Amino acid sequence: MKRFAVVGLIITALVGCSTQSYIETSAGLTDNSVDKIAASRSRLTLALKYIEIENYQKAKINLDKASRYTPDDANIYLAFAYYYQKVKEHQQAEKAYLYALDLAPDDGNIHNNFGVFLCGLARFDEAETEFLTAIASPSYNQIANSYENAGRCAHEQGNNTRALKYLQSSLAYEPKNLDVRLSIAELHYKLADYAVAKQQLTKYESISKATARSIWLGFNIAEKLNNSAVAEVYSRQLLAQFPLAFQTQKYITNDY
Repeated sequence: MKRFAVVGLIITALVGCSTQSYIETSAGLTDNSVDKIAASRSRLTLALKYIEIENYQKAKINLDKASRYTPDDANIYLAFAYYYQKVKEHQQAEKAYLYALDLAPDDGNIHNNFGVFLCGLARFDEAETEFLTAIASPSYNQIANSYENAGRCAHEQGNNTRALKYLQSSLAYEPKNLDVRLSIAELHYKLADYAVAKQQLTKYESISKATARSIWLGFNIAEKLNNSAVAEVYSRQLLAQFPLAFQTQKYITNDY
């Protein structure tokens, strides 16, 4: 089930404005020629691209330059946090998140991503607080993502009831999220609500192509409901369509 949504790392605009222009030289920044905010945006965008291709040295160079142009921009420290996560410098990443929140305490993107970071460190209660703060933040428009993250984090913690509650909230905001819909069916199964799990899976099957994951869930639900005929249909479908899937291997070895 583990899949977290990180948001706000595509830079569209930087907070603030500048009427003064600067140019970068070996001695630092001098007046004229380059708009300070535009230059920062450019460096930040470039840094994120370098992070995605795992060229972390050049990413850091561009983040440092962006921070010199606009040192009070929270987006830069959100990107720094992302960079430090990638290079597994967790203390530095947390410092960057906290500094970004000092600059923009109502920024839902920062709270959401900080929550993902904290959940990855098994700091589940703190992560939940960040997700809920993001959801409550003014002008935050990624509510479905944060509810989904809260649900997946609760599942990581082993709290399936809470996970189900949050994923249901996520689905209410984004009904077309098939992965969340299937996760909800799986959670009902784990909570031994087999009839409800079957209903949720049927809804999923009506709008999505079958996957090894959905077929495997259908098989297990049928087994729990003592419906051997339906279980047989699912097992044949699993063997025919997904012979190499790990779910198929579990079926073959009776690991269910």
